[in-house]
Amino acid sequence: MAERHDVYRTEPHCCLICGKPTITPKQIIGFNLPLTGRRPAGTLACMSRWRIRLSIIPLATAFAWTILILACGGSPTQPAPPNSPKVGTAPTGTFKVATWNIRSGMGIAGFSTTNWTSNTLNCTDRSQPLNAWGMGLPQAELGRIRDDQSIVAFAVQEAWNCGNPSNINSVLGFRTITGERNGTALAARHGFASAPTYVSVGGDDWIVGGPVCLDTSCSASVPIFSTHWTPPGDAFGRVAQRTLEVLSGMPSPHVLLGDLNVYRIDTWNPEVPCTGADVAGRVEAIQRFEAGGYVDAWKTTQGGEGWTGMATRNGCGVPNGNLFKRIDYVYIRNLRAVATTRLARAAPGADATSDHVMLVAELARQ
Repeated sequence: MAERHDVYRTEPHCCLICGKPTITPKQIIGFNLPLTGRRPAGTLACMSRWRIRLSIIPLATAFAWTILILACGGSPTQPAPPNSPKVGTAPTGTFKVATWNIRSGMGIAGFSTTNWTSNTLNCTDRSQPLNAWGMGLPQAELGRIRDDQSIVAFAVQEAWNCGNPSNINSVLGFRTITGERNGTALAARHGFASAPTYVSVGGDDWIVGGPVCLDTSCSASVPIFSTHWTPPGDAFGRVAQRTLEVLSGMPSPHVLLGDLNVYRIDTWNPEVPCTGADVAGRVEAIQRFEAGGYVDAWKTTQGGEGWTGMATRNGCGVPNGNLFKRIDYVYIRNLRAVATTRLARAAPGADATSDHVMLVAELARQ
């Protein structure tokens, strides 16, 4: 079994080592590291069960007992070396990644909806109006991610309150989900090959992720990262450049996915009511990533619109209430995009599980 690093949210918010409060009281991250050379618990029990004095029995019998001991776990003083995967490698075949701005699990209520509201954080007190999480709507969509075994990584943004990482993974059941940094987190179905990282790219924006295991034995991994760009003003070019600098230190191939809040009017983001005109900083961010050798998975696999936001806004989109912006991305480096799709898409004006849809990409080695 390959080395794994698991990350959990814990209560109360104190350092697992020193017990002191953390800098970020929203969460604490604890690393569950393997103990090098530690044998399975059954080894010592098995050895004690069969411990005998070999000097008082025939040599043949001693030899037989020795075979049994080795079969039961071997000598604890000579453990087998760990079989850590080579970071940045991928097995033959394809794998999928997905990203979703979950909007704290609040959802967006349809134009005619009266039995729940998207303007509350309440998802537990049924004596008060509930949000989408309280109605079970985002959980149903998360179940689709859980059930697609080919999805190895799931990035989330605005993962707060009812839609926090712990609640999300209570549905997904993935081996590991990171803590959130300003709502940005990454879930890994089979865990990480080494500890995930949390890197600020300016202001409230973070890159969260690490080498994601591609199978249950973690025989191979690919670095995958979640992000959410929310710079002040029009400073998207600056945050894009900082992101590129961080990623330049990562093994290749790798993947960046998330809500980037950038767009430009083109075939994949045609202008409809509320799309908005091109803005210099947003266009600059896209150009920087394309010039940096990153491939836009949707753009390379689709011939038409790829709107991912914003759901059920009166007066926006065609028809009214339809999506109207492509602001969520899967950017890949030294990988091939095989296919892309969107999940959690509501009919125009209907109940939506978030104001964003899920973006899913199937990827393969080049």
